[in-house]
Amino acid sequence: MKTTNYHLQHHFLIATPNIDTGIFHQSLVYICHQDKQGALGLIINKPLSTSLVKLFDELQLPVTSHSLLQHRTPLNAGPLNSAVGFILHTGQPNWSSSFAVAENVCVTTSKDILQSIGSGQGVEYFELCLGHSSWIRGQLENEIERGDWFVIPAQLDLLFKVDYSERWQQAMNILGVNLDKFSMDIGHA
Repeated sequence: MKTTNYHLQHHFLIATPNIDTGIFHQSLVYICHQDKQGALGLIINKPLSTSLVKLFDELQLPVTSHSLLQHRTPLNAGPLNSAVGFILHTGQPNWSSSFAVAENVCVTTSKDILQSIGSGQGVEYFELCLGHSSWIRGQLENEIERGDWFVIPAQLDLLFKVDYSERWQQAMNILGVNLDKFSMDIGHA
């Protein structure tokens, strides 16, 4: 099967009703890297049951600005490497291990950004993502063509400001999909 080449970096994948079980059910995935080998994404609407304050304590990171971390939870960003943290944030890639995804959106994997966040400095908006999702070359494109994912350009408000429980539905609203009238059945002429 020939697949279409999609430019997916800095786009959202919105799980369609085709994905009706597992971690990807009603998930919103932010694609933060894509090259000829494949793609890397972070699920941004599946919070874990622990708090950021507790996670900072477990990592033995000092927190002097509790207000920034209160009522925030790390995200279950995907089924792979759940012990590995990715900090998705606004700003520039100024940390030990950072890369820019798009203008004013970066991913950092080094601990120095967490130290800055704990002291109330560093970045305006961030999400701490544990684990990730990845696809080998052609795999994600095949899933899109099969109807598993809708694709829309990323929006900073949806990425950082909308409540986790509302992100998937808001992405569907942006796309203009009414699930009450939606069918995944493919007709033939």
